Amino acid sequence: MNKEKIKKIISINLVLISILSIINLSQKSLAVISQNTNKGNITVTNIENGINVSLYKLASVEYDYTSNEPKEGYKWNENLQNWLNENMPEYSDSKAFYESIKSNSEEARKVYDKITSKIKSNEIQIEPYMKKSTDGYKTYPVDEDKLSGKLKFENVDMGTYLVMLENGYMVYMPTIVNVVPTYNDETKEWELQDQNVVIKATKTSISKTITDEVKKKDNYSSKDEFTYTIKADVPTYLENSLSKRYKIIDKMDNSIKLNDESIKIYGIKNGENEAIINDYTLNLNTQIAGYGIVAFIADFDYSKISKYDTIKIVYSASLVKDWNLIIGKEGNNNYAVLEYANNPYSKTDYQIQETPRRKVYTYGMTIESVDKENEKNLLPGSEFNVLDENGNILYFKKYNDGVYFQTNSDDQDAVTNVSVDKNGHLYLKGLDEGTYNIKQAKAPEGYQISRKIYQMNLSDSNLDGELDEECKLVFKNSKGYILPVTGGIGNKILICIGIILAVIGIIIEISILKKKKILKESK
Repeated sequence: MNKEKIKKIISINLVLISILSIINLSQKSLAVISQNTNKGNITVTNIENGINVSLYKLASVEYDYTSNEPKEGYKWNENLQNWLNENMPEYSDSKAFYESIKSNSEEARKVYDKITSKIKSNEIQIEPYMKKSTDGYKTYPVDEDKLSGKLKFENVDMGTYLVMLENGYMVYMPTIVNVVPTYNDETKEWELQDQNVVIKATKTSISKTITDEVKKKDNYSSKDEFTYTIKADVPTYLENSLSKRYKIIDKMDNSIKLNDESIKIYGIKNGENEAIINDYTLNLNTQIAGYGIVAFIADFDYSKISKYDTIKIVYSASLVKDWNLIIGKEGNNNYAVLEYANNPYSKTDYQIQETPRRKVYTYGMTIESVDKENEKNLLPGSEFNVLDENGNILYFKKYNDGVYFQTNSDDQDAVTNVSVDKNGHLYLKGLDEGTYNIKQAKAPEGYQISRKIYQMNLSDSNLDGELDEECKLVFKNSKGYILPVTGGIGNKILICIGIILAVIGIIIEISILKKKKILKESK
């Protein structure tokens, strides 16, 4: 056989280094081909630790050890050959196939995508030639610029191989690698070189943050509304992927309430161009295994979002005003989950990524009404007003006797007077950091109302839900009644007393005048 012809065939075969991967050919490990040196090595790099890598042999190199040169063409795997004959006859001849790849790399991508799909769905029955797992454990999040995992397949027969990677956090593209003879013009020998395969993959990550324009902290009162932003990467799935699953789930404690109508979903391209998305299925307050009741599930049709790099979900929420509200360090938790097909050529496999728990902190205050002379004697019947540092009266919603949650003035259940329970205790919940002024609006029966205004400061300098100091106020009342000095009833009583005193004064004056007149006449 003409060596120039053979060299031409082999060079065509090398075009199998497709756009699905980046193949670096190491020039350091060259071996002259013989029956003892007819195997090569494949090193797979740029991958996660702890994942599975499989080689599927698609074609073999037929080599003539007598003439010490490869025979013309590759030989397809028999089952692959039969499938090509029936479904893609234009590629059943390896030479024609390689020529098409050489002229059209997009065509190569489509063909190998389809072949991969048929192998994984068992329509083309090819068992893995070799399987290995990388050392170490998978870790999330994955930095695509620091993928340190690698493995080496040794003593690999000459041929064409499909490289498949599974069970990682990244979504890996099917990759073609050739362990093929190359002709050395200097030595006039056919040689086999090791292959270093740098795998192409797309990152998949998800984040959730509070993005309130006014207040960017994680502590709020139960009257406040705050804004969440979820961002999730959109992986790349090829046309014949068996699964293109892509769901975003939002899970929050019962202490946080979603504003359903506030949900807006955007697609982002190149980190800046945003567009509203309406093509998705949104299920609210849905029960799912492993999570219980979730706030919502956004299920996307991949064909509608494939043009975007990122999906962004923005919505508002608030803290509830009932016993579910968590006060203090434990926080009110919420997080987001991304479900996606990490093994797109599997119909059932998918990966889950969760954001760290986001905690919304809120605080509480305790007030006790006691007898000034005996502080162990707690008094029922006290009522109080709470004002902010600017003197604005605050509104509360009664949940139970002696238990109130801060609310807004437009709440139909809003009140300004908060009352202690029968044991003299008052619990104010759902307060934000800040300075509060407390004054008594009504004294216990038989006690004088206190005119003192107490100032309480709620400070969480570490932003961990734990106040710097205990926020407890003991309000002391003395026995006895005093006249009210303000308000309608107080003014009426004062007017009456004034009239009575005036009348008494007049009567006394008249009596004195009469006595003086009698004394004068007696003289």
